[in-house]
Amino acid sequence: MPMEQIPLWTDGLTAIARQPLEFCEDFPRIAQRLEAWWRHELLDRPVFLAEADTRPERAMTRRLELMHEPDAWFHEKMLDIQQMHRVGDMLPRIRVDFGSVLLSSLLGGRREVRSDTSWTHAFIGDDWSNAPDWTIRDDHPDWRLLHDLTQRVARDAAGRYLLCTPDLGAAADVLLNLRGSGQLCLDVVTRPQTIKSAVDAIYASWQKAFTRLYALALEQGAGLIHWLGLWSNRPYAVPACDFNALIGPRHFRELFLPEIAREAAAAGRAVFHLDGPDAARHIDALLEVTEIDAIQFTPGAGSPSALAWLDMLRRIQSKGRSLLIFCPAEEVLTLAESLRPEGLAILIEQSPPPAELDALFSEFTRRYGPA
Repeated sequence: MPMEQIPLWTDGLTAIARQPLEFCEDFPRIAQRLEAWWRHELLDRPVFLAEADTRPERAMTRRLELMHEPDAWFHEKMLDIQQMHRVGDMLPRIRVDFGSVLLSSLLGGRREVRSDTSWTHAFIGDDWSNAPDWTIRDDHPDWRLLHDLTQRVARDAAGRYLLCTPDLGAAADVLLNLRGSGQLCLDVVTRPQTIKSAVDAIYASWQKAFTRLYALALEQGAGLIHWLGLWSNRPYAVPACDFNALIGPRHFRELFLPEIAREAAAAGRAVFHLDGPDAARHIDALLEVTEIDAIQFTPGAGSPSALAWLDMLRRIQSKGRSLLIFCPAEEVLTLAESLRPEGLAILIEQSPPPAELDALFSEFTRRYGPA
């Protein structure tokens, strides 16, 4: 069931989408193109998301090591946004980035941070007697930091750029972090009811964090997107379950798919993050969830390119779902020729230099008409 705040948030987001941004004069047109994408339609061309670094000599990291120095963190984030050459539908944004699966820390895990990554130490014992109660404490340091940094960015972003949320994570990946991969795989078989109870409890904390992010942004008049970079005139979620790469279809359906459907329904829109070939075995189950509007597919490190997955990608389209595909620049034109343009979005990973990226975008748009 959708959250009660959805209509109010939708009004706010829709109003924001009508006005250009200081860092993106074409924002209203991009918002229209992405609204068509959510509806599995085509405004003029598929969505093209790419950006190139204009100053490679100044290294850009996720700035995680600066988060407890808000002035320095914000200064570097502003330099980052100005350093990127955005092409097509890529939107200017500052991300309040805590690394992966922030809920793991908010629910009791000890988080360690480097400049470009973070991880949470597993601690739940074999009998689960020391499992947390799965609630976010309002005095948790990371919860307070999330609130403060989000509010700071939102105040500055209104009318200028967009706020991008951290990766909250979902129940399966929270459990993966706090229990450990091998142990959780055994628990799926031997303690399914324990898993189900934890999943139900974690959902409530996900909802608390999700609603706080939208409220903080929109109270300041700032637009909000998630890590995939997609705009929506309505709130949306990015459900994920990277743990599904380690389990079979039956356990995925029984233990984790219901929570994915509930998260998608609560947000009102959803694009599922499908990460790699081992996760792809669950595509049929995911396509049964009517609340999922789109699938984002990453072929995975060391895996065949997205071109090796054309049969699956076409099946996703045939089921009325939109697609966001991560791929290298050299695959963009072939992918676009091989798939229906309606509801198609392509995001370039490891972008070429700005001039080469501009040339690729010119060729891409030439095939569909004006940019």
